[in-house]
Amino acid sequence: MNLALLALLPAALLLDRLFGELPSRIHPVCLMGALAARLETLFRRGPNNALLFLSGTLACLLVTLPFAAVAGGLVWAAELYGGPRAGWFVAVALLYVCLAPKSLDQHALRVALPLAKNDLEGARKAVSMMVGRNTASLDAHGVARACVESVAENLTDGVLSTLFWAGVGLLLFGYPGAACLAVLHRSANVLDALWGKRNETYIRFGTFAARLDDILNFVPARLSLPCIAFASRIIPNLRHGDILRVGWAYRAAHESPNSAWSEAAFAGALGLRLGGPAVYNGQAVNHPWLGEGTPDAAPAHIVLAVRLMWHSIIVFTLFEVFAVGMIFMKVMGTGM
Repeated sequence: MNLALLALLPAALLLDRLFGELPSRIHPVCLMGALAARLETLFRRGPNNALLFLSGTLACLLVTLPFAAVAGGLVWAAELYGGPRAGWFVAVALLYVCLAPKSLDQHALRVALPLAKNDLEGARKAVSMMVGRNTASLDAHGVARACVESVAENLTDGVLSTLFWAGVGLLLFGYPGAACLAVLHRSANVLDALWGKRNETYIRFGTFAARLDDILNFVPARLSLPCIAFASRIIPNLRHGDILRVGWAYRAAHESPNSAWSEAAFAGALGLRLGGPAVYNGQAVNHPWLGEGTPDAAPAHIVLAVRLMWHSIIVFTLFEVFAVGMIFMKVMGTGM
């Protein structure tokens, strides 16, 4: 079996760890956002709810499918003209731009540092870059709690799900498939962030984007719980025995079908209660509480959450690489 195939996902993660995200002016995600904004302007027509749903669906497909097709096409062309090695490098580069754990790490620590120095305004400003809720009225505990929730949720949405679909694509279609499905997930995730809001503006137009993101995150979210529990075993100062119990007990305690799996696991690991009431655009939303610990999150909890995020990513990746390798060996053995 080609070991380069098994190194695809770890190599993309290593690039992110070494270099972080690309500058926003050249990042493909910014191009996705610009295209989405343009399509929303073109397709948002009339007050009819059914028309808004259909136009939102079309706009979503016109962002996700072309980007996914271009990604797969670039890797296919690289393989065609440069051989498997060229295809591998292009696939790694495309997976790298879809992943952003280092950026999540940096954003979280930008919240923890001013909090540790009692700079509440600085911490509020930093956490506003991570969450959609209003942060101006949050106290220090609320800021830390919002940051931990963002790390836990984005662990699945922004990293594990992309790795999962890259692995599925790799199994089905090789390097082009890995790039295609990773970019498909990333673009769906971007659109969910832009359009997947439950308000009057997007309740119809963004429905398809939100449901597509839910579907793509469904399996990875459920795989996150055992990975977080396993990863926590090598980190001191965590409540290892509470993760599976709390994570399972509160797995459905969220409006989203997927968010609570990783958030509840983090709540159990850190001894926190996450979630709870929040304000979005001036409107109070009574999110359910997740976990059985204290709501008084602190900077130390953010630091531990970041460590748990990285360890969970490593565990998930190792398990996925092992699963992909075993499946390929079985297929090759059957073929023989």
